[in-house]
Amino acid sequence: MALDLSALSRQVRAMSGSLVGEANDKHGRQVLALGRYLESASAHEYWAQAADLSRENSAWLLARPIEPLNATYDAPARPSEYALIATDGSQIDVERHGMAACYVINIGRVYLRYGTRPAARLSSRPALYYRDEDLYLSDGVRRIPIEGNYLSTRRDVEEGQALVELADEWLPRSPAHPAPRQGSFDELLNGPAAPHLPALALQDGTLVRWTLANAETFVQQHFLQPYLRYLSAMRERGIPVASYISRPRAPEVAGAIRLMFCPDVDVAQGRGAKCSACSDAAANREPTCMVCQGLTDADILADMLAEGQRGPIFASLSRINVEAYGEHLIHFFYMRVGREIARVEIPRWVADDRAQVDVVHALVYDQCMKGQGYPVALARAHEQAIVRAADRRAFLGIVEGSLLRAELPASDSRKRESKKRQAL
Repeated sequence: MALDLSALSRQVRAMSGSLVGEANDKHGRQVLALGRYLESASAHEYWAQAADLSRENSAWLLARPIEPLNATYDAPARPSEYALIATDGSQIDVERHGMAACYVINIGRVYLRYGTRPAARLSSRPALYYRDEDLYLSDGVRRIPIEGNYLSTRRDVEEGQALVELADEWLPRSPAHPAPRQGSFDELLNGPAAPHLPALALQDGTLVRWTLANAETFVQQHFLQPYLRYLSAMRERGIPVASYISRPRAPEVAGAIRLMFCPDVDVAQGRGAKCSACSDAAANREPTCMVCQGLTDADILADMLAEGQRGPIFASLSRINVEAYGEHLIHFFYMRVGREIARVEIPRWVADDRAQVDVVHALVYDQCMKGQGYPVALARAHEQAIVRAADRRAFLGIVEGSLLRAELPASDSRKRESKKRQAL
């Protein structure tokens, strides 16, 4: 057989024994990190400044706190009526050993309305890309293939653009509000300037295009400009945007807590963390911030949140976010959904409007309850988007047949042909 499961089972038992010890050590460090975090709860503005001072020189990711660190908010009451749009995407990558250089992006589209006039519209929209400008990015000299992470980024952009189309097709228009609107959650939903019913645009995964952080400028611009236009379009329509991340692994709040352990941070003196000149390391001591090493935000904040509650809002200080997103700077908060701590991301113009934050909190949590722990709209969008193995084989068959009818070469590489044969 191809995989020796008996050999692997011995390794799995060894792994289990090792993980027991690691779990005990990790729990102890979680308690220390959360304790230090809560001690600093009322000094969130101080640590916001410390994060800004440390951003350029720290060796880890950071988040800037926007609210008191110990802030917790119960989920607002679910409105009796609301509408929600969601998208998700999948793809058939370029097959290097295939018959033609092309790829497919399939976007799952969902519109759901709850209340006295419930409705649901589920669909998918596939698109085939095969032209040279689809397959490569160029600045006139270099040609960079659109594959791997860049293909995933293109799919992310198209998911956002599909949300704008869904909004225009199904959601009521509301006046643009470039400045944060004042008022309560109830006033936003029922006041004279409110749309006819609350609405939300929801995506799966992060709103920060991390894969572009180290990309060349022309590559960043190619993908970010249309993505930011999508966020601007949703802002103009008065529809809050959010993304949902299940089992998040981000360490940005953990990075802010590392500053709280750092002996070199002194905001009054304008000093942030400078890892290359760490005083603990210079004294041949293990840096005190290592308490947070390997911990995620969700690990640390889990014991702070009750069911349905969200924690404080933070701004992500990732380089691509700070340098490229402008008015759409991505913020986030954590929310308990059953046994899971989920991460919800929102652009700055949503984070600055408490009523809009409450809309996001209420609707996302309600979607999780309807979906037994995961937003039902995203689950349905995934079902519409997914490309299964049978779909992929059928697509490749269509390509082969079309090439043959057009009397074009239609053959696989020798490597791919060899995988179809079992011979010695």
